[in-house]
Amino acid sequence: MKRLLSTLLLIAMLASTASCGNNSDNPPPQGSNDSTEATSEETTESGILSTLTPELKASLGLDGYEFNIMLRDSSSSWSIHDLIAEEETGDVLNDAVYKRNLFLEDKYGFKLVAGYSADASLSELNTYILSGDNTYDAYFSYPRQAASAASDGLLYDLNKLQYLDLDHSCWNDMFNSALSFGGKLFYAAGSISTNSYNAVRLFFFNKDIADKYQIGDPYETVRNNTWTFDTFNKMATKAAFDLNGDTNMTIADDQWGMAWQESIGGVIFYFGTGESFTSMDKDGLPYVSIGTERSIAVYDYIKNMMSDKRTYYIGADDQILTTFQEGRSLFMTEVLNCANKLRPYDIDFGLLPVPKYDESQDEYITYVDAWCISPIVVPVNVENPDRVGFMIQALAEASQQFLTSPYYDVVLSRKVLRDNESAEMLDIVLNNFVLENTDLYSWSGIQDTLRKGMANGDELSSIIAANKSSLENSMKKTIEAIVD
Repeated sequence: MKRLLSTLLLIAMLASTASCGNNSDNPPPQGSNDSTEATSEETTESGILSTLTPELKASLGLDGYEFNIMLRDSSSSWSIHDLIAEEETGDVLNDAVYKRNLFLEDKYGFKLVAGYSADASLSELNTYILSGDNTYDAYFSYPRQAASAASDGLLYDLNKLQYLDLDHSCWNDMFNSALSFGGKLFYAAGSISTNSYNAVRLFFFNKDIADKYQIGDPYETVRNNTWTFDTFNKMATKAAFDLNGDTNMTIADDQWGMAWQESIGGVIFYFGTGESFTSMDKDGLPYVSIGTERSIAVYDYIKNMMSDKRTYYIGADDQILTTFQEGRSLFMTEVLNCANKLRPYDIDFGLLPVPKYDESQDEYITYVDAWCISPIVVPVNVENPDRVGFMIQALAEASQQFLTSPYYDVVLSRKVLRDNESAEMLDIVLNNFVLENTDLYSWSGIQDTLRKGMANGDELSSIIAANKSSLENSMKKTIEAIVD
């Protein structure tokens, strides 16, 4: 039940950003002028609010406190754009944020204040903490920068914050579980911000092409557990077509089974099978797990698909998006916020999870991009850890309560998705998404090496032989820094 409720709430908050890809600097729209009521006027005194007493409020020093949070560059689409609203404007989503913040002030006494980094990486994180500057109580950080800070011992183990309830439905337990390391957790995501879930990578498909070439109903294959590599490959192969009849397949003139981003390559398929580069042992510590019989079979299948140059085109992100926008690709894989980029185009598109390797795979699994997400972290030099834990929990629960209805009803249901089936698919996607620690900590660059190897036709055994030692050494350094 918790997973279902959490998923429904997360689905509600997926459309706050306006651009897709890793390099966009356009901030997302803050809503529409829809007349739908932005928030629930009725609030319930449950969760952390039920624990609040005058004595606790006084002991934590909440009244009049400015909860300072530093964010990534405000011009970046991967910053946090649902934290501050200066006034009500009639814009539904802006007003939902505004009412949430008034609620926090009224009930708890503290006020949200935002500071912004000079860049999208929030590169000042380590500098602030090392210098002893405790201006900021928390950061919504670029995760790889946060991983660097965690390795340097600069972040608080969130499990040690007294009032932070990571089992509450406002937190995404799958995300948090994936990033637990030796029993410690330095990053958390969930209803506290809509940003992180826009980073989920999934499949877009052109419904008109699917109908014209009679490839079948992709939605139905998901429901009946036949949305697999084989099904995907057959559909893509059937839809590829030499439109100008010159016998040469070109990205500008012809139609493709899938226009494939070079920057993500086959990695999204690999993680979608449940395979990974590393796994966790009984103590929650990573070890190299790639190289099993199944992982080799998965890798080889993806490599062979990518070698079909008449079905799949592999190119730059912008080029891939343009091809899909022009209606010349059956499939495209992108982060969810890319759906907004398709709104101006006359494309009838749907959303799908990453296909399974085969029908024996238990669940559909989706990869989350470690450039895009902005989890919340707490610096070790914070003045009052208990107060910060309390405020973070209050913010997360209030965001869950106030932002769910406007994000879902106004943005997701009416402004982004084109059909009810896509909302059904999102429920599947958000129940099972993963983030690899090799991506977060950039261990030996193995993820990029594997991505290139798939595209180049390299053998997995050769990649492992050439990189395992370096990967293990990189992991060992992180383990020693964080755990030992």
